Amino acid sequence: MLTAYSLVTVVTSERTIDLALPSGLPLSDVVPQVLRYAAPDRAEGGPLTWTLARMGGASLALTQTLQDAGVLDGEVLELRAQADDVRPALVEDVRDAVEDSVDAAGGAWSTRTTGSFVVLAASVTLLLLGIGGWLATSLDVGGGLKGLDDGIAAGTATVVLVGLTAWSGRFVRELDAQWAAGVAMLWAGLAGLDLGSALDLDMAQSLTVATALAAAVAGLCRLLTPAATAHVATGVVLLVAAGFQALVPALGLDGQHALRIAPVLAILVVGVMPRVSLSVGGLASADYRVRHVGQLDLAALQRRYRDSNAILVGSLVGIATVVVVCAAVLDLGGPWDRTLALSLAGAALLRSRLFSRTQHMVPLRAAGIIVATVVLVRFAADSDADTLAFVVPVVAVAAVVGLGLASLPMSEITRARVKRLLNLVEFLVVVDLLVVLVGSLDLYSKLGGII
Repeated sequence: MLTAYSLVTVVTSERTIDLALPSGLPLSDVVPQVLRYAAPDRAEGGPLTWTLARMGGASLALTQTLQDAGVLDGEVLELRAQADDVRPALVEDVRDAVEDSVDAAGGAWSTRTTGSFVVLAASVTLLLLGIGGWLATSLDVGGGLKGLDDGIAAGTATVVLVGLTAWSGRFVRELDAQWAAGVAMLWAGLAGLDLGSALDLDMAQSLTVATALAAAVAGLCRLLTPAATAHVATGVVLLVAAGFQALVPALGLDGQHALRIAPVLAILVVGVMPRVSLSVGGLASADYRVRHVGQLDLAALQRRYRDSNAILVGSLVGIATVVVVCAAVLDLGGPWDRTLALSLAGAALLRSRLFSRTQHMVPLRAAGIIVATVVLVRFAADSDADTLAFVVPVVAVAAVVGLGLASLPMSEITRARVKRLLNLVEFLVVVDLLVVLVGSLDLYSKLGGII
């Protein structure tokens, strides 16, 4: 029975209180009186308005009265901030519930989505054309595709992609800008290869020119948008590796030695990359400034963190690229080189454990898996016809075993023991990598063999 007052229980996160509330007044007049008795001591987020609601139900409008809402004596009401999104446990209107779910899920196509689609479509198309043109020229097949990597076509594609990078970084997603910048680096590299061929340079020198142009384009993209910070780091790593590849023959040494030494050095310097990224990205200087000079704006600190993180990710991508390319070429060589390629795969997988974040671990682990796959495919191709039928079940069993190990629950003590064991395995793999490198450089034969 409705009366002039409703005897209700008001519940908050901190207290429960019984109150007699006017049934005929709108909640906009009732709630301020309720707040005098039941307001939380600390309102997280500082909501401006409050309302009442049945427990687990929708919020009552401030224009409603308790009588209009059908609130009876003895009911339990919740004092709720208007910002809270508490949906009723039971669906009263299917159409409204579906509309709310669809709106909350997002994903509606918009003008921004159209721009993102255009950028990605253009980037992927130019990426495939660039790879197709390079393969057609390298393999001497493809007819008209062989002209796609000439200087004019490559330069035009690079300019267009740099423009797409600048536009994407400002109007759509950073991911789109990163895609466009990466493809722009590829086309700049193709232009560098064409320039090296026109200057009658050897392959190592042409690669140096190509990576230099790619790094320069990455730097230009970074000037246009911060989304290309990682690309600059990748370009610098590739430029150093290509320069080393060109320097070794210039010193009168075997050019293949650069392919053997460069990936090993890349694996070894992984450990110092976090400190380098902190210094170059400005995060280390920010710590010094806060400790010794004064305060630092939070936005500036966040910007330095993003730059440092992007430099680390880009450097790891560059290192992974060096490992994959060099190992793939080494796998075409003799037994020492093939063993070195396999050792590089294991070292890349284990060295990724230095990091704990997925984006830092993926480049090295992907490189290890790719190199191991290349070695396995080459082994199957050089073996009997029945070898592939044996290799596939082995890979399947390894995948099942890996999933089983990943599904095992481990305590912190067990996890620490496994980590300690893997640290020992990593040490042994790195030692093996150095031993195999010495053999691949043919130093053992010069020293009279291994005793």
